[in-house]
Amino acid sequence: MTRADNCVVIALDAMSGDFGLESTLNGIEYFLKNHKNKNVFFNIYGNKSAIEEIIDIKSDMFEIHDTGNNIIDNNEKPAHAMRSSSGTSMYEAILSVANGVSDCVVSSGNTGAYMALSKMIIGTMIGISRPALVNVLPCENGKTTMLDLGANIECSSEKLYQFAIMGNAVAKSLLNVEHPRIGLLNIGTEKVKGTEVLEETYELISKNSYLNFHGFIEGSDIAKGTVHVVVTDGFSGNVALKTFEGSIKFIASLLKKELNTNIVAKLGCAPIIKSLKNKMNPSEYNGAPFVGLNGIVVKSHGNSDAHGVAHAMHTAVSLVESNFLKHIKESLEVI
Repeated sequence: MTRADNCVVIALDAMSGDFGLESTLNGIEYFLKNHKNKNVFFNIYGNKSAIEEIIDIKSDMFEIHDTGNNIIDNNEKPAHAMRSSSGTSMYEAILSVANGVSDCVVSSGNTGAYMALSKMIIGTMIGISRPALVNVLPCENGKTTMLDLGANIECSSEKLYQFAIMGNAVAKSLLNVEHPRIGLLNIGTEKVKGTEVLEETYELISKNSYLNFHGFIEGSDIAKGTVHVVVTDGFSGNVALKTFEGSIKFIASLLKKELNTNIVAKLGCAPIIKSLKNKMNPSEYNGAPFVGLNGIVVKSHGNSDAHGVAHAMHTAVSLVESNFLKHIKESLEVI
């Protein structure tokens, strides 16, 4: 296919996620409709005949790479996925980034397998043992970042320390903050609280004068925006993220029910409701990159709708256009 000059090439794992092809392909249309200034080309990996029945964009904007119905199941363990992944839509999409065919990859598939395969195929940056899943979240002060969000369930103090270093670079790049405040998620702010791993991590971060370490923070500090970077293991991070998203939906549901009982209040609050809905919509924050890899790999929620998938694509393109990898590498070299 002929591609426009200077376009960003996105590799899409079209077969993964709870909604499969429908969500991914509709996500392309949503992206093109709402991000018209983005010059992109799509390498789509999946069942070619099924994709051709659904896709409805100009043929010069995409190329389909047929992988049949070969997919990695959401329940498949990473170790098994690595042995039997060749030829799947996820594997081939990641490989296209490693081979320089695509600039970035987006998948809504199995997080553990996605991370393991990306690490194996693309490789990690020097000094990083495990990539971390990071995302930007809304808070009282604007936006904050949190890592890890599920790629590393159990973490040593050294891994958490690496997350702090990478999170510092992420906040500089994505939040445009010169000296990001870094917080270590714990059950209390006192130094005597927490596990031995957290105590060791606290000491490691404290000794690095390059990092602006705030200290321990609690779960409530995430929404407050107490820090620019929330550092935690993947288990706690994923639970915190899902709780955060669930709370937003719960509040929105309560607000809707209350306003439906009073039509006058509903009409008067309409502009405010619309603004809050846009700010709190989880789809607006979908798209979490794995940081520490030698390529741009973005994870979309497994249950993402077209809006969410489109935002994950937008995140991936923005990272390419901002020279994100170069910025991360330079930050790691300084430290």
